[in-house]
Amino acid sequence: MRAALIALPHPGDGPMPAIAGKTIAHRQLLFAREAGCESVIAYGGGASPAGIDLRHAAERMGLKYQVISTSHALPGIIGNHDSLMVLQPGLLPESRTALDLLRAEGDRVLVVSAGPGAAAGLERIDLDRAWAGALSIPGEWLGKLASLPEDVAPHGALLRIALQNRLPEARLADSTLDDGKWTIIATPEAAQSRALAWQRTHLGDVAPGAVSRWLGKGLVTLAGNRLLDAPYARPALLGLAAVLLGGGVAAGFYERPVLGFALAALSVPVLEAFLALSRLVVAPFGKLRRLPWLRRAVDAALLALGIMAIDSLTHRVVFPPLVLAAALFLLDRRALPQWLEPLRDRMVIAGLVAAVAALATPEIAIMLAGLLVLAANIVPTRG
Repeated sequence: MRAALIALPHPGDGPMPAIAGKTIAHRQLLFAREAGCESVIAYGGGASPAGIDLRHAAERMGLKYQVISTSHALPGIIGNHDSLMVLQPGLLPESRTALDLLRAEGDRVLVVSAGPGAAAGLERIDLDRAWAGALSIPGEWLGKLASLPEDVAPHGALLRIALQNRLPEARLADSTLDDGKWTIIATPEAAQSRALAWQRTHLGDVAPGAVSRWLGKGLVTLAGNRLLDAPYARPALLGLAAVLLGGGVAAGFYERPVLGFALAALSVPVLEAFLALSRLVVAPFGKLRRLPWLRRAVDAALLALGIMAIDSLTHRVVFPPLVLAAALFLLDRRALPQWLEPLRDRMVIAGLVAAVAALATPEIAIMLAGLLVLAANIVPTRG
Protein backbone atom coordinates (compact mmCIF):
# COMPACT_ATOMS: atom_id res chain seq x y z
CA MET A 1 0.00 0.00 0.00
CA ARG A 2 1.15 3.55 -0.71
CA ALA A 3 0.20 6.55 1.41
CA ALA A 4 0.77 10.27 0.85
CA LEU A 5 2.05 12.78 3.40
CA ILE A 6 0.50 16.22 2.87
CA ALA A 7 1.16 19.30 5.00
CA LEU A 8 -1.64 21.42 6.45
CA PRO A 9 -1.42 24.88 8.07
CA HIS A 10 -0.78 24.84 11.80
CA PRO A 11 -3.05 26.95 14.05
CA GLY A 12 -2.18 30.61 13.56
CA ASP A 13 -0.55 30.10 10.14
CA GLY A 14 -3.37 31.75 8.22
CA PRO A 15 -5.25 30.39 5.20
CA MET A 16 -3.62 27.93 2.83
CA PRO A 17 -3.02 29.17 -0.73
CA ALA A 18 -5.62 27.97 -3.23
CA ILE A 19 -5.67 27.67 -7.01
CA ALA A 20 -8.98 27.74 -8.86
CA GLY A 21 -11.08 27.00 -5.81
CA LYS A 22 -8.93 24.13 -4.46
CA THR A 23 -6.26 24.50 -1.78
CA ILE A 24 -2.69 23.39 -2.45
CA ALA A 25 -3.33 20.43 -0.11
CA HIS A 26 -6.36 19.48 -2.23
CA ARG A 27 -4.23 19.75 -5.40
CA GLN A 28 -1.63 17.48 -3.79
CA LEU A 29 -4.38 15.03 -2.93
CA LEU A 30 -5.40 14.82 -6.59
CA PHE A 31 -1.78 14.13 -7.51
CA ALA A 32 -1.46 11.49 -4.79
CA ARG A 33 -4.53 9.64 -6.03
CA GLU A 34 -3.12 9.59 -9.57
CA ALA A 35 0.19 8.29 -8.18
CA GLY A 36 -1.59 5.26 -6.73
CA CYS A 37 -1.91 6.31 -3.09
CA GLU A 38 -4.68 4.60 -1.14
CA SER A 39 -4.50 6.72 2.00
CA VAL A 40 -3.61 10.26 3.04
CA ILE A 41 -1.75 11.36 6.14
CA ALA A 42 -2.18 15.04 6.90
CA TYR A 43 0.46 16.72 9.04
CA GLY A 44 -0.64 19.90 10.81
CA GLY A 45 -3.96 21.44 11.77
CA GLY A 46 -6.62 18.90 10.96
CA ALA A 47 -9.35 21.23 12.25
CA SER A 48 -8.30 24.07 9.91
CA PRO A 49 -10.50 24.90 6.91
CA ALA A 50 -7.86 23.34 4.66
CA GLY A 51 -7.85 20.19 6.83
CA ILE A 52 -11.63 19.86 6.73
CA ASP A 53 -11.63 20.41 2.97
CA LEU A 54 -8.93 17.75 2.57
CA ARG A 55 -10.81 15.24 4.70
CA HIS A 56 -14.03 15.66 2.74
CA ALA A 57 -12.19 15.44 -0.59
CA ALA A 58 -10.33 12.28 0.48
CA GLU A 59 -13.54 10.64 1.66
CA ARG A 60 -15.26 11.43 -1.65
CA MET A 61 -12.37 9.72 -3.44
CA GLY A 62 -12.61 6.66 -1.20
CA LEU A 63 -9.18 7.23 0.37
CA LYS A 64 -8.31 6.62 4.02
CA TYR A 65 -7.55 9.82 5.92
CA GLN A 66 -5.56 10.40 9.10
CA VAL A 67 -4.11 13.46 10.81
CA ILE A 68 -0.84 13.51 12.76
CA SER A 69 0.73 16.27 14.81
CA THR A 70 4.23 14.77 15.21
CA SER A 71 6.56 12.89 12.89
CA HIS A 72 6.92 10.09 15.47
CA ALA A 73 3.37 8.96 14.64
CA LEU A 74 4.33 7.92 11.11
CA PRO A 75 6.00 4.54 11.85
CA GLY A 76 2.87 3.34 13.63
CA ILE A 77 0.72 4.12 10.59
CA ILE A 78 2.91 2.96 7.70
CA GLY A 79 3.86 -0.72 7.64
CA ASN A 80 7.35 -1.92 6.80
CA HIS A 81 6.19 -3.25 3.45
CA ASP A 82 4.28 -0.09 2.59
CA SER A 83 5.50 3.07 0.88
CA LEU A 84 5.10 6.75 1.78
CA MET A 85 5.01 9.51 -0.82
CA VAL A 86 6.14 12.87 0.56
CA LEU A 87 5.18 16.17 -1.06
CA GLN A 88 6.88 19.41 -0.07
CA PRO A 89 4.56 21.95 1.58
CA GLY A 90 3.36 24.52 -0.95
CA LEU A 91 4.15 22.37 -4.00
CA LEU A 92 1.63 22.54 -6.83
CA PRO A 93 2.19 19.09 -8.41
CA GLU A 94 0.65 18.78 -11.87
CA SER A 95 3.51 17.55 -14.05
CA ARG A 96 2.76 14.35 -15.97
CA THR A 97 6.49 13.60 -16.19
CA ALA A 98 6.91 13.72 -12.41
CA LEU A 99 3.76 11.63 -11.99
CA ASP A 100 5.10 8.92 -14.31
CA LEU A 101 8.41 8.84 -12.39
CA LEU A 102 6.64 8.40 -9.05
CA ARG A 103 4.24 5.80 -10.43
CA ALA A 104 7.13 3.68 -11.69
CA GLU A 105 8.06 0.61 -9.67
CA GLY A 106 10.38 1.31 -6.73
CA ASP A 107 10.85 4.23 -4.37
CA ARG A 108 12.88 7.26 -5.41
CA VAL A 109 13.72 10.92 -4.81
CA LEU A 110 12.95 13.46 -7.52
CA VAL A 111 15.72 16.03 -8.04
CA VAL A 112 16.43 18.97 -10.34
CA SER A 113 19.49 21.08 -11.01
CA ALA A 114 20.50 23.15 -7.99
CA GLY A 115 20.35 26.60 -9.60
CA PRO A 116 16.88 26.48 -11.18
CA GLY A 117 15.55 24.47 -8.24
CA ALA A 118 16.70 26.92 -5.57
CA ALA A 119 15.41 29.84 -7.65
CA ALA A 120 11.99 28.14 -7.77
CA GLY A 121 11.87 27.79 -3.98
CA LEU A 122 12.91 24.12 -3.80
CA GLU A 123 15.34 22.84 -1.17
CA ARG A 124 18.97 22.67 -2.27
CA ILE A 125 20.73 19.35 -1.54
CA ASP A 126 24.24 20.23 -2.71
CA LEU A 127 26.01 22.28 -5.38
CA ASP A 128 24.56 20.13 -8.16
CA ARG A 129 21.13 19.05 -6.97
CA ALA A 130 17.95 20.38 -5.39
CA TRP A 131 15.05 18.31 -4.11
CA ALA A 132 12.23 18.53 -6.64
CA GLY A 133 9.66 18.48 -3.83
CA ALA A 134 8.51 14.85 -4.04
CA LEU A 135 9.86 11.48 -2.98
CA SER A 136 8.65 7.98 -2.22
CA ILE A 137 10.30 6.20 0.71
CA PRO A 138 10.04 2.60 2.02
CA GLY A 139 7.99 2.18 5.19
CA GLU A 140 10.77 0.23 6.89
CA TRP A 141 12.92 3.37 6.97
CA LEU A 142 10.37 5.44 8.91
CA GLY A 143 11.54 3.99 12.22
CA LYS A 144 14.61 6.23 11.90
CA LEU A 145 12.35 9.19 12.78
CA ALA A 146 12.33 7.98 16.39
CA SER A 147 15.96 9.11 16.79
CA LEU A 148 15.02 12.67 15.86
CA PRO A 149 13.24 15.29 18.02
CA GLU A 150 9.49 14.77 18.18
CA ASP A 151 8.70 18.24 16.85
CA VAL A 152 10.89 17.91 13.72
CA ALA A 153 9.08 18.61 10.45
CA PRO A 154 8.63 15.21 8.78
CA HIS A 155 9.12 16.36 5.19
CA GLY A 156 12.68 17.58 5.64
CA ALA A 157 13.54 14.73 8.00
CA LEU A 158 12.37 12.09 5.54
CA LEU A 159 14.38 13.74 2.78
CA ARG A 160 17.54 13.48 4.92
CA ILE A 161 16.80 9.84 5.72
CA ALA A 162 16.27 9.07 2.04
CA LEU A 163 19.55 10.74 1.05
CA GLN A 164 21.55 9.13 3.87
CA ASN A 165 20.31 5.70 2.82
CA ARG A 166 21.06 6.40 -0.84
CA LEU A 167 17.51 6.11 -2.10
CA PRO A 168 17.60 6.03 -5.95
CA GLU A 169 17.14 9.41 -7.61
CA ALA A 170 15.20 10.44 -10.69
CA ARG A 171 16.06 13.78 -12.26
CA LEU A 172 13.39 16.10 -13.61
CA ALA A 173 14.28 18.28 -16.57
CA ASP A 174 14.82 21.90 -15.53
CA SER A 175 12.17 22.91 -18.08
CA THR A 176 9.58 21.19 -15.86
CA LEU A 177 9.79 24.21 -13.58
CA ASP A 178 9.00 26.67 -16.36
CA ASP A 179 5.42 25.84 -17.35
CA GLY A 180 3.85 26.32 -13.90
CA LYS A 181 2.78 22.67 -13.51
CA TRP A 182 5.48 21.97 -10.91
CA THR A 183 5.97 25.04 -8.78
CA ILE A 184 6.04 26.27 -5.18
CA ILE A 185 3.14 28.49 -4.10
CA ALA A 186 3.81 29.60 -0.57
CA THR A 187 1.36 32.48 -0.05
CA PRO A 188 -2.23 33.36 -1.01
CA GLU A 189 -0.82 36.33 -2.95
CA ALA A 190 1.35 34.01 -5.05
CA ALA A 191 -1.65 31.77 -5.65
CA GLN A 192 -3.75 34.71 -6.77
CA SER A 193 -1.12 35.86 -9.25
CA ARG A 194 -0.79 32.29 -10.55
CA ALA A 195 -4.52 31.61 -10.95
CA LEU A 196 -4.98 33.26 -14.36
CA ALA A 197 -1.95 31.49 -15.87
CA TRP A 198 -3.25 28.20 -14.43
CA GLN A 199 -6.58 28.66 -16.18
CA ARG A 200 -4.93 29.52 -19.48
CA THR A 201 -2.66 26.49 -19.21
CA HIS A 202 -5.54 24.05 -18.71
CA LEU A 203 -7.90 25.66 -21.20
CA GLY A 204 -5.24 25.52 -23.90
CA ASP A 205 -4.98 27.60 -27.03
CA VAL A 206 -8.02 28.44 -29.12
CA ALA A 207 -7.80 28.79 -32.89
CA PRO A 208 -8.18 32.48 -33.87
CA GLY A 209 -11.18 31.68 -36.08
CA ALA A 210 -13.08 29.77 -33.38
CA VAL A 211 -14.96 32.87 -32.27
CA SER A 212 -17.49 31.22 -29.97
CA ARG A 213 -14.82 29.15 -28.20
CA TRP A 214 -12.69 32.27 -27.79
CA LEU A 215 -15.65 34.10 -26.25
CA GLY A 216 -16.50 31.17 -23.97
CA LYS A 217 -12.91 30.87 -22.77
CA GLY A 218 -12.74 34.65 -22.30
CA LEU A 219 -15.90 34.63 -20.18
CA VAL A 220 -14.51 31.93 -17.87
CA THR A 221 -11.07 33.57 -17.67
CA LEU A 222 -12.54 37.01 -17.00
CA ALA A 223 -14.71 35.68 -14.18
CA GLY A 224 -11.64 34.13 -12.54
CA ASN A 225 -12.28 31.99 -9.49
CA ARG A 226 -15.81 33.30 -9.03
CA LEU A 227 -17.28 30.76 -11.44
CA LEU A 228 -15.14 27.92 -10.08
CA ASP A 229 -16.15 28.73 -6.50
CA ALA A 230 -19.86 28.93 -7.34
CA PRO A 231 -21.41 25.43 -7.00
CA TYR A 232 -24.21 26.19 -9.46
CA ALA A 233 -22.14 27.95 -12.13
CA ARG A 234 -22.02 24.99 -14.54
CA PRO A 235 -25.73 24.11 -14.31
CA ALA A 236 -26.56 27.82 -14.67
CA LEU A 237 -24.49 28.14 -17.86
CA LEU A 238 -25.96 24.96 -19.31
CA GLY A 239 -29.45 26.12 -18.39
CA LEU A 240 -28.88 29.54 -19.98
CA ALA A 241 -27.65 27.92 -23.19
CA ALA A 242 -30.73 25.66 -23.23
CA VAL A 243 -33.07 28.63 -22.67
CA LEU A 244 -31.46 30.61 -25.49
CA LEU A 245 -31.56 27.66 -27.87
CA GLY A 246 -35.09 26.70 -26.88
CA GLY A 247 -36.17 30.32 -27.20
CA GLY A 248 -34.67 30.42 -30.68
CA VAL A 249 -36.66 27.35 -31.77
CA ALA A 250 -39.82 28.85 -30.22
CA ALA A 251 -39.23 32.10 -32.09
CA GLY A 252 -38.93 30.13 -35.33
CA PHE A 253 -42.18 28.31 -34.55
CA TYR A 254 -43.93 31.68 -34.16
CA GLU A 255 -42.51 32.87 -37.49
CA ARG A 256 -39.74 35.07 -36.10
CA PRO A 257 -36.77 33.48 -37.89
CA VAL A 258 -34.39 36.42 -37.48
CA LEU A 259 -34.87 36.40 -33.72
CA GLY A 260 -34.66 32.60 -33.70
CA PHE A 261 -31.27 32.45 -35.43
CA ALA A 262 -29.97 35.34 -33.32
CA LEU A 263 -30.88 33.53 -30.09
CA ALA A 264 -29.31 30.33 -31.40
CA ALA A 265 -26.12 32.26 -32.15
CA LEU A 266 -26.04 33.66 -28.60
CA SER A 267 -26.42 30.17 -27.11
CA VAL A 268 -23.17 28.90 -28.65
CA PRO A 269 -20.61 30.97 -26.65
CA VAL A 270 -22.58 30.25 -23.47
CA LEU A 271 -22.34 26.54 -24.24
CA GLU A 272 -18.59 26.91 -24.90
CA ALA A 273 -18.22 28.68 -21.54
CA PHE A 274 -19.91 25.69 -19.89
CA LEU A 275 -17.49 23.29 -21.59
CA ALA A 276 -14.47 25.45 -20.68
CA LEU A 277 -15.56 25.62 -17.04
CA SER A 278 -16.09 21.86 -17.03
CA ARG A 279 -12.52 21.34 -18.22
CA LEU A 280 -11.20 23.49 -15.37
CA VAL A 281 -13.29 21.66 -12.76
CA VAL A 282 -11.67 18.31 -13.60
CA ALA A 283 -8.16 19.70 -14.31
CA PRO A 284 -5.42 18.62 -14.29
CA PHE A 285 -5.84 14.82 -14.12
CA GLY A 286 -9.58 14.30 -14.49
CA LYS A 287 -11.17 13.49 -17.82
CA LEU A 288 -14.18 15.36 -19.12
CA ARG A 289 -16.94 13.09 -20.26
CA ARG A 290 -17.46 13.38 -24.00
CA LEU A 291 -20.56 15.47 -24.61
CA PRO A 292 -20.94 15.55 -28.41
CA TRP A 293 -24.69 15.82 -28.10
CA LEU A 294 -24.35 19.36 -26.75
CA ARG A 295 -22.92 20.73 -29.98
CA ARG A 296 -25.18 18.46 -32.04
CA ALA A 297 -28.15 20.01 -30.22
CA VAL A 298 -27.18 23.34 -31.78
CA ASP A 299 -27.04 21.70 -35.23
CA ALA A 300 -30.48 20.16 -34.68
CA ALA A 301 -31.89 23.53 -33.63
CA LEU A 302 -30.41 25.23 -36.72
CA LEU A 303 -31.92 22.52 -38.92
CA ALA A 304 -35.34 22.93 -37.29
CA LEU A 305 -35.12 26.71 -37.52
CA GLY A 306 -34.24 26.52 -41.20
CA ILE A 307 -37.17 24.25 -41.98
CA MET A 308 -39.62 26.47 -40.07
CA ALA A 309 -38.22 29.66 -41.61
CA ILE A 310 -38.92 28.74 -45.27
CA ASP A 311 -42.51 28.97 -46.50
CA SER A 312 -42.67 27.01 -49.74
CA LEU A 313 -43.03 23.53 -51.23
CA THR A 314 -41.75 20.63 -49.15
CA HIS A 315 -38.58 20.02 -51.15
CA ARG A 316 -37.69 23.74 -51.04
CA VAL A 317 -38.38 23.81 -47.30
CA VAL A 318 -36.19 20.81 -46.40
CA PHE A 319 -33.37 20.89 -48.95
CA PRO A 320 -31.47 24.14 -48.08
CA PRO A 321 -31.37 23.55 -44.28
CA LEU A 322 -30.41 19.91 -44.82
CA VAL A 323 -27.54 20.88 -47.13
CA LEU A 324 -26.30 23.42 -44.57
CA ALA A 325 -26.44 20.88 -41.72
CA ALA A 326 -24.67 18.19 -43.76
CA ALA A 327 -21.98 20.63 -44.92
CA LEU A 328 -21.31 21.71 -41.33
CA PHE A 329 -21.03 18.07 -40.24
CA LEU A 330 -18.52 17.34 -43.00
CA LEU A 331 -16.54 20.49 -42.22
CA ASP A 332 -16.02 19.29 -38.65
CA ARG A 333 -14.19 16.25 -40.00
CA ARG A 334 -11.40 18.04 -41.89
CA ALA A 335 -8.58 20.47 -41.25
CA LEU A 336 -9.05 24.04 -42.40
CA PRO A 337 -6.84 27.05 -43.01
CA GLN A 338 -7.17 29.57 -40.21
CA TRP A 339 -8.97 32.08 -42.42
CA LEU A 340 -11.78 29.57 -43.04
CA GLU A 341 -12.09 28.44 -39.41
CA PRO A 342 -15.05 30.79 -38.66
CA LEU A 343 -17.22 28.88 -41.15
CA ARG A 344 -17.40 25.87 -38.83
CA ASP A 345 -18.39 28.09 -35.90
CA ARG A 346 -22.14 27.73 -35.33
CA MET A 347 -22.36 31.17 -33.77
CA VAL A 348 -20.93 32.75 -36.93
CA ILE A 349 -23.22 30.73 -39.21
CA ALA A 350 -26.36 31.41 -37.18
CA GLY A 351 -25.46 35.10 -36.88
CA LEU A 352 -24.84 35.29 -40.65
CA VAL A 353 -28.23 33.71 -41.41
CA ALA A 354 -29.97 36.10 -39.00
CA ALA A 355 -28.28 39.16 -40.55
CA VAL A 356 -28.99 38.17 -44.17
CA ALA A 357 -32.55 37.12 -43.32
CA ALA A 358 -33.18 40.55 -41.82
CA LEU A 359 -32.16 42.15 -45.14
CA ALA A 360 -33.53 39.58 -47.62
CA THR A 361 -35.39 36.32 -46.92
CA PRO A 362 -34.57 33.35 -44.66
CA GLU A 363 -34.40 31.06 -47.70
CA ILE A 364 -31.70 33.18 -49.36
CA ALA A 365 -29.83 33.47 -46.06
CA ILE A 366 -29.78 29.70 -45.51
CA MET A 367 -28.73 28.98 -49.11
CA LEU A 368 -25.92 31.55 -48.88
CA ALA A 369 -24.64 30.03 -45.63
CA GLY A 370 -24.85 26.54 -47.12
CA LEU A 371 -22.95 27.66 -50.22
CA LEU A 372 -20.16 29.17 -48.10
CA VAL A 373 -19.81 26.05 -45.95
CA LEU A 374 -19.84 23.79 -49.03
CA ALA A 375 -17.12 25.94 -50.61
CA ALA A 376 -15.01 25.59 -47.44
CA ASN A 377 -15.34 21.80 -47.74
CA ILE A 378 -13.72 21.75 -51.18
CA VAL A 379 -10.93 24.23 -50.51
CA PRO A 380 -7.65 22.25 -50.66
CA THR A 381 -5.49 22.17 -47.52
CA ARG A 382 -1.71 22.05 -47.38
CA GLY A 383 -0.15 18.66 -46.79
